[in-house]
Amino acid sequence: MTTSVVPAAGRGKRLSLVAPSPKALIPLGGQPLLCWTMAALEQTPIVDSIVLVAPPDDLATFEQLAQSGGWRKLFAITAGGEDRQQSVWLGLKAMPPQTEWVIVHDAARPLVTPQLVTSVWEAARETGFAAIAAIPCADTVKRSLDGAIVNETLDRKQLWLAQTPQVFAAEVLRHAHETALAEGFFATDDAMLVERLGLPVRLVIGDLTNLKITHPSDLLMAEALLKARLGFK
Repeated sequence: MTTSVVPAAGRGKRLSLVAPSPKALIPLGGQPLLCWTMAALEQTPIVDSIVLVAPPDDLATFEQLAQSGGWRKLFAITAGGEDRQQSVWLGLKAMPPQTEWVIVHDAARPLVTPQLVTSVWEAARETGFAAIAAIPCADTVKRSLDGAIVNETLDRKQLWLAQTPQVFAAEVLRHAHETALAEGFFATDDAMLVERLGLPVRLVIGDLTNLKITHPSDLLMAEALLKARLGFK
């Protein structure tokens, strides 16, 4: 069984000028951003169940949205934690016990396609451990220790910009989170936790349109991409 854990507990602080929190409920193309993410996962054949991780204070709102959306694959809605890592961990604990593979995909990436989800899933199964969607870095990257002076220029040929979906063997991801929790280690994505175990994480070419909604300008770009995808003018 493959379960998708969808972290959707973010408050969208950097979007506060254009929309209320939580971020997953921000309007996009006439419906909450989360609805597009869920629709893509619902349409992905290899996804058997979905665990939605919502803000603790807004569980009732998300449950109402789930009822109106008729999400067939939704297994559970659970309350998130203080940060993304805690939210994913709580999502893992709410999964069906027979889950063998976990797809972690942020609600804040609403333009993901079923094809990309499937490609990353297939790559993870080939390794037996993990795979992530990522984009080769196209910009020159500078490293600074103080935010004022450049200390070095990194080789962009070795740099990739991580996206979600990220797919893991369920036991591997559980162990990675348990280890991080015991050691007080914090990561910005789940792949980093698995990397700490010394296990291989396969790179899969992501999609530039699979953007993360973080700033107001991202909403404008997502609206334009969505209209182009749906054939609207």
